[in-house]
Amino acid sequence: MSPLPPSLFKTWVHSHEEDTSEYRVYRPSTYAFPPSRGRSGFELRPDGSFVRIDIAPTDGSRAVEGRWEAVAPDQVQVSIPGSGTPPTTIAILSHDEETLRVRR
Repeated sequence: MSPLPPSLFKTWVHSHEEDTSEYRVYRPSTYAFPPSRGRSGFELRPDGSFVRIDIAPTDGSRAVEGRWEAVAPDQVQVSIPGSGTPPTTIAILSHDEETLRVRR
């Protein structure tokens, strides 16, 4: 069984309009976002796979595959093999079915 709540396993899209100086806000991909020139995000999957969604040069999306590992009840370490970047940590401040807040 995964150490994360099942409600986290979905595609989360950055809702930059709701960000504060302390946290970033993400909404499910099904959320009715206002128009934007592209949005980043990520998907957490129960099997430990991770998809980073980057903004492509044409304002669309580009998916980058990786892996996640829970390092604490509220922290997920993400690695993107072959990217040349060190693993990053997503610190979850709060979440429910419709909103995810992570530390900046």
